[in-house]
Amino acid sequence: MQVEWYRSFTEAAKWKSLSKAADKLSMTQPAVSKHIRQLEAAYGVELFRRTTAGVDLTEAGRRFLERIMPVVQTIESIEAEMRQYAAEPGYTLGSLPSVATQVLPGRLRDYHAAGYPITVKIRQTSAELLEELREGAFDAALIDSAYTGRPLWSRELFTEAYIAILPEGHTLRGRNAVSVADLKREPFVFTTHCDTHSRFVTIAEKYGFRPDVKLEVDDNDFLLGVVAVGTGITILPQLFGAQAERLGLHTVPIAEPGLRRTIALAARTAETGAKLYRLLAPGVGHILRPALP
Repeated sequence: MQVEWYRSFTEAAKWKSLSKAADKLSMTQPAVSKHIRQLEAAYGVELFRRTTAGVDLTEAGRRFLERIMPVVQTIESIEAEMRQYAAEPGYTLGSLPSVATQVLPGRLRDYHAAGYPITVKIRQTSAELLEELREGAFDAALIDSAYTGRPLWSRELFTEAYIAILPEGHTLRGRNAVSVADLKREPFVFTTHCDTHSRFVTIAEKYGFRPDVKLEVDDNDFLLGVVAVGTGITILPQLFGAQAERLGLHTVPIAEPGLRRTIALAARTAETGAKLYRLLAPGVGHILRPALP
């Protein structure tokens, strides 16, 4: 037996009309009539007498209304209470700048429209994100997977290669890919306290050189401007490619399997992490263009 049958019955009894009950329930009149017939068949009694003006309760119908009305009210109260529990709370999500600008904008619009409010706070490094996540400033964070680990919950979202970002007219422009060794004699600019800087230095030392860093700057926006005026080249994750190309810079993938960055969702609790992962994970891999031929 369906709850909808009871609602159709109580509304018809209230308005003494099947058509008005249908309007109140946003149903068709035949559907309301069917529900009532199903109730009458289930209990083996006649609940309404049909009249030219509408419907009237029978004696059995009046008794059934007395008994079923508290049940319907209780069910509606339970449903309202459960909707409060089911409503998604707002979340504060920490993010690296590149992930926030290239991955999140369209998703955030869709999430808010669907009733999933997410506030994003940007930090320059994964180390900062990890510290504030542990302190409770964020519910979750999009960080380099190298910083994840117990007791935090985490799941990987996508992996990206690194690209060399070159000024206009550079001799390596137009290449399908470059090796780390190809960059041995290049002057570099990096951001201060940058994971990319330390990661590239580690790889370069395996090829027998240490990058010649001409300048370190505070943020990546300024970094690309410094590259544009010819101070040096830089290395950044693939997500920065579109931004660099809008500034007229050249981007070339680096053919080095060991030079990769994996972005993970880290959360303070498994429940929060699982909910946000379901929102973020679908289609993330399609954001990145192929890094290597």
